[in-house]
Amino acid sequence: MAPCYHLDANVVLRFLRNDDARQSPASAKLFARAKSGQVRLAISAVTVAEIFCVLARVYKHTRVEAAARLIPLIQSNVLEAEHRKRILDALKRVTQANVDFGDAYLAATAVEQGAQVASCDTDLQAFPDLTTLVPP
Repeated sequence: MAPCYHLDANVVLRFLRNDDARQSPASAKLFARAKSGQVRLAISAVTVAEIFCVLARVYKHTRVEAAARLIPLIQSNVLEAEHRKRILDALKRVTQANVDFGDAYLAATAVEQGAQVASCDTDLQAFPDLTTLVPP
């Protein structure tokens, strides 16, 4: 079985942005090795959240742009994504409601589990499939 590497956000960012003369080609080669089956690449929901935040805050992508950059990567067979369905649901919620990834992930988790959310954040009210309790 091919060795598995858990990705750090910086490797994915160098791959997506192609903005570093040394690190970007090295990241692209790692992804190519994964595509050919030589290695396996795993990504956690926490790492996706970090990448989203860096794209939005450091590289000034809108939330929608950041989500749109991540969706094809998470959908691909190149990565083994922790909670892939939930991450994709969250990213799609970002593109639909222009909310932060953390709020969208919370909504996706609650809906998946048939649960409600307690929050003072009105952003969560953008999701008609989610029941939100605002603490009194």
